[in-house]
Amino acid sequence: MIKLQVEIEMKVGKKMTVKKYRNTKDISYYMCDRTHTLTLPMLVNLTLEVSGEQSEALGLGEEIMQEKGYSWIILQYEFEIDRFPRNKETIEIETYATEYNKLFCYRDFIIRDLQGNVLITIHSTFALFDFTKRKMARLPEEIVTPYKAIFNKRVKRTPKPLDIDEEKAYSQPFYVRYFDIDTNQHVNNSKYLDWTLNTLGGEFLKKHKLIYANVKFDKEVCEGQMIESYVSITENKESSISAHKIRTQGLTNCSASFKWENIEQ
Repeated sequence: MIKLQVEIEMKVGKKMTVKKYRNTKDISYYMCDRTHTLTLPMLVNLTLEVSGEQSEALGLGEEIMQEKGYSWIILQYEFEIDRFPRNKETIEIETYATEYNKLFCYRDFIIRDLQGNVLITIHSTFALFDFTKRKMARLPEEIVTPYKAIFNKRVKRTPKPLDIDEEKAYSQPFYVRYFDIDTNQHVNNSKYLDWTLNTLGGEFLKKHKLIYANVKFDKEVCEGQMIESYVSITENKESSISAHKIRTQGLTNCSASFKWENIEQ
């Protein structure tokens, strides 16, 4: 349920004003796992819903973008997690485009509880996809100007996910189904997170709390394909690291690494 819609502007130095957007969301049981905690894939869906609301408010909603022959695609996420929201909790999601260059747009999301505490911070990299040419497009000024992001001609260097240990890695296959495809005719980004997390297995997930994630999308997968989700785990006394690859026919479609806090049983 939408409780609040707010658009504000944040001054950056003396020259530029970044347009920020806020909205509240209620966490429902179907968004949560068996511990009544919001899942990472559902978190991604909620944040994309809010960024889509901002685009709609700026006159650049999904229908308008499709008329122009474009859609936004996500190239990378970096999550800094204090805690995940819980069932029946109301959260505020704030988002804004921070910078852009000729090819990439960088957007942040901040998730807070109603007391103003920051629960999760997400740094993301977006690109524009040209439907006709089936490849990334340069960012037209009329599409990025309304967000009032800062132009920086240099490509921002974001940390890469850690590589899997091929000797320790194991894998699980997943079939790409009809309902995995979203309205942009791509496999929804949350599905990649489903595939990576499910490969860890229930015993690992019950004993660990996710505190950091880095996910990079390299190559799209298509309906009807069979993917292999690989994972290797490095466990320490207080924390663990899981490294992931999603592959089809030897090609890497997605890479990820997660840091976990060990939970005492």
